[in-house]
Amino acid sequence: MKKHIQLHQTQKFAIAIPVLFVSSCATKHWVERFRFSVEFRWIYEYVGVSALLLSFFLVVFSFTNSILVLRDLKSKGFQKALWFLLSSSVFLLFAGLMVAIALNVV
Repeated sequence: MKKHIQLHQTQKFAIAIPVLFVSSCATKHWVERFRFSVEFRWIYEYVGVSALLLSFFLVVFSFTNSILVLRDLKSKGFQKALWFLLSSSVFLLFAGLMVAIALNVV
């Protein structure tokens, strides 16, 4: 029988955060087609705003979970670093974009 790996709660969140972020970005992109429709504009408005709010929530949650990974996870250094990078990937992406905008690179 295969032995199942028991993941810590922060590890589960570290996997869920990037998946949810990519899903919310894809949803935001997908509902753009309803933007110019008269009868389905409400889909663009409500779902677009919801996806945007979820993305910002995930940026904050990514930062918070990254701190929890460093504090609570009882694993070796390399594994802890990988879980930290996975958990903080959304926050680092957002921070990098903000720095690029501030420096007028984008």
